[in-house]
Amino acid sequence: MKNLFTRYRFWAALLAVILCTTGVAAQAATADTTPAPAATSAKLTELQSGKTTLRVGTDATFPPFEFTDANGQKMGFDVDLVKALANKAGIKNVDFIQMPFGNIVPALQANQIDVGASAIYISAERAKAIDFSDVYYPGGLGIFVAENNTAISSLADLAGKKVAVQVGTKSVEWLEQNQPKAQLVQVQTNDQMFSSVKLGQADAVVTGQPGGRYFIHEQGGLKQVGERLTSENYGYAFQKSDTAVRDSFNTALAELKANGEYDKLTAQWFGDVTSAVTGPAKAHGLINISSITNSAGPLWAGFVTTMEIIGMSLVLSMCFGLLGGFAKLSKITPIRWLGTAYVSVIRGTPFIVQLFLIYFGLPQLGIQLHPLVAGVFALGLYSGSYVTEIVRGAINSVDKGQMEAARSCGMSSGAALRHIIVPQAFLRMLPPLGNEFVSLTKNSALVSFVTISELFLVGQTIISRTFDALTVYLFIGLVYYVITNIIGFIANTLEKKLAVYI
Repeated sequence: MKNLFTRYRFWAALLAVILCTTGVAAQAATADTTPAPAATSAKLTELQSGKTTLRVGTDATFPPFEFTDANGQKMGFDVDLVKALANKAGIKNVDFIQMPFGNIVPALQANQIDVGASAIYISAERAKAIDFSDVYYPGGLGIFVAENNTAISSLADLAGKKVAVQVGTKSVEWLEQNQPKAQLVQVQTNDQMFSSVKLGQADAVVTGQPGGRYFIHEQGGLKQVGERLTSENYGYAFQKSDTAVRDSFNTALAELKANGEYDKLTAQWFGDVTSAVTGPAKAHGLINISSITNSAGPLWAGFVTTMEIIGMSLVLSMCFGLLGGFAKLSKITPIRWLGTAYVSVIRGTPFIVQLFLIYFGLPQLGIQLHPLVAGVFALGLYSGSYVTEIVRGAINSVDKGQMEAARSCGMSSGAALRHIIVPQAFLRMLPPLGNEFVSLTKNSALVSFVTISELFLVGQTIISRTFDALTVYLFIGLVYYVITNIIGFIANTLEKKLAVYI
């Protein structure tokens, strides 16, 4: 890697900007190698000594297994059980990391987390990529439909129907194999899955029976039809190399079942679910301000994180854009080609693909990035490709006679560019830059996919608890509307004040 940076100083400069901007250089690149069995035992020893923290990936949008309270604290059966198992195994510190369910297995493979704890079904297909603990709770898929639905009563009735499932769950694979005629409606979160049926966007939901029953108990409007479809069970997921950590969990689970602690937890989280499935649902208005006010703390923290991401990404975007713009204007052919390739590749691929490649793909090459670094880097890199064209176009728009006049007065090319061309070009950049920064601000919500608890991800965890999507999404939309209008106002004000110099 050092030889590569020595050969291409341009890329070395970009990396330095990234590290300085984010302020987390110490976490930006650590090798991810597959440890031998001895190293795995050493890892468990470090966890038990408190030198390292057990990183637990979970999608806290699936009550009663995992969700968040009004203060943003993760809670649920999985959360309590993992803490109890870790304590029994002698592991000192546990950190729960929020991420979409479909990202848990890739995160394990990329060594972003140590354990996946999110009501994950044990399956032979998943076992090819990860290891599982012993069964910690019986699961099984169930079919759920609207209360007034009489057309669906069995698996056969799902043929030709729209069935909501959560991305990356066992429901997707099982339905493709056992009811291929069903039209799958794949959504990201648990609440979206159930809401799609209540809103008429899907005819049925196929998901874990415990989670479905809990939703009915809390919200009503749905019913389960038929018996459970499968007899599969839940297990905790581990990296293939973490046999010692996995075995310590299995031993601790057996001890908790033997001493009665496990039964206490199951009674706490599932004791009333089965018996109260048909109970009255809690009343909810169309707009519930309490969903926002009760979670003011987490929402403020998410807002601060969002503003940090936007601010750092804007700076990085300008750095990439200026370097790229001057590269494309360079008279040195290799540098000009490099600038052209940067714009072509980055603008020609979706931002979300770039984000996932940076966060989940680079670890397979030995480069591990902190989520915040990955998110800011991806945003800056993507936006910078558009800023590159803005810079190039603005500089080219300045009359060539300006440079010739400056040179005739004895100024060097660099001095003329610095004092004559760039100031004029900057004024012409302002309108398109304002538009690009607004676009970057809206794209910042997508970094939630790499476990950054910014405003959008916080909102999703609130919805998983309150099932109040309308209120929360309206609030988040309003916040982004205000931010983007402030950016637009600043850009317009600067443009008007500086227009006299054009």
